[in-house]
Amino acid sequence: MKSKSYKTSSEEKTRLWDAFVDYLENTYFPGASELLDTKTIAFEYEAFKSCYA
Repeated sequence: MKSKSYKTSSEEKTRLWDAFVDYLENTYFPGASELLDTKTIAFEYEAFKSCYA
C-alpha cells in the first residue's frame, strides 16, 4: 500500500500564525506576540495548533 504525504503550504502556515497572533493579542494584550517571552509563546502556539490546526 502506498502512503501519501501532505505538505502544508506556506500560505496555510502564515494564516495559522496570523490567527495565533490574533489569539494572543485577544487573550493577553495588544502586542503580546512581540513582548511575551519565547517559552510562553512556544507553549501557547503548541496548544493553539493542537486545538485549531
